[in-house]
Amino acid sequence: MIKFLSFFAISVFCSIQISLGEIVNVELGGPLGWRFDPDEDLNTPQIIRRHGYPAESHIVETEDGYLLTVHRIPGSRDGNRGGQPILLQHGLLSSSADWVDEGNASLAFLLADDGYDVWLGNARGNHYSIGHTKLSTDSKEFWDFSWHEMGVYDLPAVIRFISKTTGKGGDILYVGHSMGTTMFFVFSSLKPEIAKLVKFMVALAPVAYMKHVRSPIRYLTPFVNEEQWIAEHLGIKEFLPSSKLLHFFTYECQIIDTGRICDNIVFILCGADKEEYNEDIMPIVLPHIPAGSSTKAVLHYGQEIKNNGNFQEYDYGMEGNLAHYGTETPPFYNLTHIKVPIYLMYAANDYMTGPIDVVRLSKQLKNLVGMYLIPLKSFNHIDFLVGKRAPEAVYKPLTKILGNFSSSFNEDISVKLV
Repeated sequence: MIKFLSFFAISVFCSIQISLGEIVNVELGGPLGWRFDPDEDLNTPQIIRRHGYPAESHIVETEDGYLLTVHRIPGSRDGNRGGQPILLQHGLLSSSADWVDEGNASLAFLLADDGYDVWLGNARGNHYSIGHTKLSTDSKEFWDFSWHEMGVYDLPAVIRFISKTTGKGGDILYVGHSMGTTMFFVFSSLKPEIAKLVKFMVALAPVAYMKHVRSPIRYLTPFVNEEQWIAEHLGIKEFLPSSKLLHFFTYECQIIDTGRICDNIVFILCGADKEEYNEDIMPIVLPHIPAGSSTKAVLHYGQEIKNNGNFQEYDYGMEGNLAHYGTETPPFYNLTHIKVPIYLMYAANDYMTGPIDVVRLSKQLKNLVGMYLIPLKSFNHIDFLVGKRAPEAVYKPLTKILGNFSSSFNEDISVKLV
């Protein structure tokens, strides 16, 4: 009897193992699930190391006390140290993971292999930069910032740190995506003396003027000064939209993967298209976004849309503006003050960055190197990072233009590219 029960137990166990094996096979590569990738459960430095590159993490303190984590890839997989420093800055609600989520095809790894010393920024308020020397994250004061403060405090601190660490101030390259470009436009227009440390900037999906935005973020514009509505639906400190608001926003979300893509606020606001949807890397991308930011940063964009798309400082209302600026309306950012050479890369189907707004921006830049329209009709805002054809459509021309501003670049050579 005991032998029979033992045999029966073993048989049941084996059958369960076979069933589990079939389930695992489906999860790993079958039609009902994504193929497992270890990067899905890793943070940015861990992803970097898993792909064979050296990784460093540095804490940078801003002038107003925020503690930012900056990640670094100081060399290539073959052990060679990188030369010219390049800073990659993520967009709204994102993090340094944006630049390594595509595995071996990631932009950060391509640049490291090309010999650059790659630095990956993390703006205040995302989960890598959630510290402060005095303020608690539970306080309203901690979250009282927008991308204005990121440009005025975060970028100066990080760029100075890179300059001091590498000894290569004046030779730093910068690549920003979305809010990473907004931050730079604020920084270089208001802090030109520090911006001199940057040799060249490339703007991917540049966001400054916002009159022709098609993103659902435009629906926030009637409420940007309604504190009670903001507290109820967005969160008064960290940007935490209510499920009701997310459901409303998903009305315009293209149905690609309703279970995950259209529940993700980044894809809802920035858009996603079927032609560029890269299913293979979604298990890696989705755990890393949204990475966090302040409600004020989102509202600042909403204010721009409401105020004729103007690129301007935060609007505190007439009384608040008088206290902050001495004027009834917030001042415009003067982009003509920017001296850093800038190259703009944009897409016709971008929900957050209308081509007309990019052209308007280009006319304000006195040191515009050139403009590049992505030659794909469906290409959207988030596709600059996770689109199937991003390596060919974005990274290839990007690395080419960066090469013109490498350490050995001849300043007499004209690189006016349109």
